Amino acid sequence: MESKMFGIGLSRTGTKSLTQALRRLGYTATHFPFTLEEIDRHDAATDTSVAYRFEELDFRYPGSKFILTVRETESWLDSCERHWAVRAPIDALSQIEREVVERTRMSLYAGLDFDRERFRSAYFRHRERVLAYFSDRPDDLLVIDICAGEGWEKLCAFLHKPIPDFPFPRITVARAQAGLPRKGLAWLSRLARRSHSRQ
Repeated sequence: MESKMFGIGLSRTGTKSLTQALRRLGYTATHFPFTLEEIDRHDAATDTSVAYRFEELDFRYPGSKFILTVRETESWLDSCERHWAVRAPIDALSQIEREVVERTRMSLYAGLDFDRERFRSAYFRHRERVLAYFSDRPDDLLVIDICAGEGWEKLCAFLHKPIPDFPFPRITVARAQAGLPRKGLAWLSRLARRSHSRQ
């Protein structure tokens, strides 16, 4: 299999910003892929549906690069709490897609809903799991804190790409519309369109 780039950070650690950054560097990138076929069609894949199974993906796509997005823990927990409080429902998804979302959340967070202490444990558990896995392969893993301002310098050095002359994308989902984040509405709409196109 062709090697890929995988963003394996948890929700609310800058995974959308990373996806957009990879696209601006010329890669095809998908955020929260549901299937291996979707991953196969892209140079890069990011978000939790990738993060929970990164060992499997490393085996399937040898030679791939992995990017762990991280964030200051309390800020991350606050962001997750806000996000889960108004997150878009998954009723519009197909059964298969709902199963992927639920399996992802259970695998990473040990539950479908937000719980601060459970999420805190999940954050450190995932980080330690990733660092341990790549402990003897430091060239294959980048740890980056996009939320703290890290961007092109670290990412481009890792990917051996020149630094672009335009700003690093910083995508926020804090804006709300009708009680739901705008990006959450867009995410749900995109997934619903994806489901309908398969029917």
